[in-house]
Amino acid sequence: MILRESVGIALGAIRANKLRSFLTLLGTIIGVAAVIAVLSFVEGLNRYVSEKLLAAGSNVFWVDKYGIITSQEAWEDAMKRRDITPEDADVLREGVPHATMVVAMASGNTNVRFEQKIVRSIELRGRSAGFESVDDITVVAGRAFNETDDLRRRLVCVIAPEVADELFDRKDPIGQTVRVGSQSYEVLGMTERKGSVLGQNQDRYVWVPIRTFLKHHTDRRNVDLAIKSESQAALPLAQQEARNILRARRHLRPGQADDFSITTSDNVMDLYRNLTGGIFVVTIGVASIALLVGGIVIMNIMLVSVTERTREIGIRKALGARRRDVLSQFLVESTTLSLAGGLIGILLGTGIALLVGAISPLPAAVSMPAVIMGIAMSSIIGIFFGSYPAARAARLDPIEALRYE
Repeated sequence: MILRESVGIALGAIRANKLRSFLTLLGTIIGVAAVIAVLSFVEGLNRYVSEKLLAAGSNVFWVDKYGIITSQEAWEDAMKRRDITPEDADVLREGVPHATMVVAMASGNTNVRFEQKIVRSIELRGRSAGFESVDDITVVAGRAFNETDDLRRRLVCVIAPEVADELFDRKDPIGQTVRVGSQSYEVLGMTERKGSVLGQNQDRYVWVPIRTFLKHHTDRRNVDLAIKSESQAALPLAQQEARNILRARRHLRPGQADDFSITTSDNVMDLYRNLTGGIFVVTIGVASIALLVGGIVIMNIMLVSVTERTREIGIRKALGARRRDVLSQFLVESTTLSLAGGLIGILLGTGIALLVGAISPLPAAVSMPAVIMGIAMSSIIGIFFGSYPAARAARLDPIEALRYE
């Protein structure tokens, strides 16, 4: 029997017993849909994290006091380290030939006022000049503050679009004076609108020069540094140059451990994968249980089908059908059943992922490998769990089968 006829018989059996076929496929549908949905969310999160890390360029690395903390001991050790200062940034800016930008960074929370209007709990970001290139920010109106503004500790700021909307309505914010915390600042510029990502509003912040920030936030002495190398190839050289300069400034002897941390986007991605890898494996495992149950249901239904069609099998064998013909027919039928459930599951899982991505902050991205994986899994389940019923049908004695009532 040719493949097309076997598939036709299988589809005919599905149409003839719609409810039974649906219940048979339900386990496969749920399992494949769950796998596709999970993979879509994981892919969406991976893309989001990668885009955020690479927004400033893959040739950016960070120097800070703490680094990536994974234990209480590491935290206690990091707390003993010396602070990193804007002066460190100045020295690195002059002394790292393979770096094009060194930005000192610090953050806090405050309120912003203009006349009778107030925006509460916005993020106040202290940055040195050139912050746009490492923070993936574009100033769309006015200008960003420069090195002179920072060195002179001028009370100037750049505001986000939502802060501008709430404070100024339709007024032009450039040149206006706002109250940031306890100080009055002149608005130099406004950044582009970013929207909301993962439920976090990206447009509620105010940028001020880092030295201005530290002058009025005396409790904050430590800063982080973002360093942009000339290119991806120059990244290791820039890291080593920065490390050598900081060790020399801190009078660290050869063999003595660094009392600062250097972090790259690869380090952050590795940490992210370690944190999410276990969750991903457990979720896929739970979805696989549904696929296993679906496979068992398919095997049971195929055994029932073999029993119901015993006389048909006997007639086919009496007319010259070989064992492999009967075996292939039932294998094709079980695979077609499972594959049909897999295709429905792919559509359902894709729909769920895209719907959740559209109505919630959770990003989702359906990838072709996930679709191929869903098709492959459903096909394998059909072949594996259909093998025993198919072998049982192929072993039937034609004479006994013809006598079956």
